[in-house]
Amino acid sequence: MRSAGWVGKILGREGDDLTDFVGHMTALRERFLQIRSQRWLDGRRADGSYGVLWLTPAAEEMKETDWKFPDGRFLAYLLSPMEQGPAPIFIVLNAAPEEIAFKLPKMQDYRSWQQVLNTNEVKQEGMALPSGADTKAPPRSVLAFAGSA
Repeated sequence: MRSAGWVGKILGREGDDLTDFVGHMTALRERFLQIRSQRWLDGRRADGSYGVLWLTPAAEEMKETDWKFPDGRFLAYLLSPMEQGPAPIFIVLNAAPEEIAFKLPKMQDYRSWQQVLNTNEVKQEGMALPSGADTKAPPRSVLAFAGSA
């Protein structure tokens, strides 16, 4: 049986297992407490802080009309740290069969974004990209980036 999508790329070949990938995902869950929040997340608050920001491919906050796009295959969101100090995490989901161009968010306190997950690659630690950089999400992939000062 032939592997398909990200499973085939992560596994590399039939018979490999997901042990390293699951270990990496567990480490991300431990590093980013906001991934395992047990409370509802707020969007933009009156003081400018946020729990979660939903972003368009242009890294702009989504508006109501952005949610009414039934053929959309791209979703990106930024999770704020639960406390002062840890980095935010920016997550990109591309369900399309083709790559989708997007921009990394520009955040006042974070000058770059370190890729920490790419489900289309075996090597999970990626390069650092400057805030606002243009990049692409591979077809049918999940990407995650950690903010860096």
